[in-house]
Amino acid sequence: MTVNREISSMLRLRFVIPAILLTLSVLMTSASAQEPKLEGTWKSDWQLTKKHIDAECKLSEKLVRGLQQLMGKMTVRYDGGRAVFTMPESHFEIEGESRLAEGWTFEAKLKLLGRTGSQIALITESDEPFLDDSITLMNFEGPDIYWVYLGHSSIADHHVREYFRRVPPDQSASTNVK
Repeated sequence: MTVNREISSMLRLRFVIPAILLTLSVLMTSASAQEPKLEGTWKSDWQLTKKHIDAECKLSEKLVRGLQQLMGKMTVRYDGGRAVFTMPESHFEIEGESRLAEGWTFEAKLKLLGRTGSQIALITESDEPFLDDSITLMNFEGPDIYWVYLGHSSIADHHVREYFRRVPPDQSASTNVK
């Protein structure tokens, strides 16, 4: 009886372990197939950013108006191991005075630190004197929307998320991306 139980246990293990490994393999393959894809052009989305600010942040109306003048304009094109950031020329107001911000474009090298089914972590390296190398965690809310946390940015220290939306390939030419 004991020998039969041991044989029975060994046979179960012989079939159960490969079945478990096969299941894990399938799950890992399907998870990696669902990982976010970064390639392409993305544009800052003020409407989604504002929705987050209204629901989660306690900012003054003046600060929200200031952020509105900055956000929703920049595009980022991810291509292989680099990103090209483009901000168009824009008009904005500070204390009732109309001003013009020059547009700009710069490129940065990217190194992938890791990824999950909903996040990508990157090191951004730039030769630009005003931009330090940084680590960015991109949080995806589907294949065409991600957000980055600006909580400790030099731009805003107010626990704000900036949302980006993928630009369809046929519209990329009209987003000021060179």
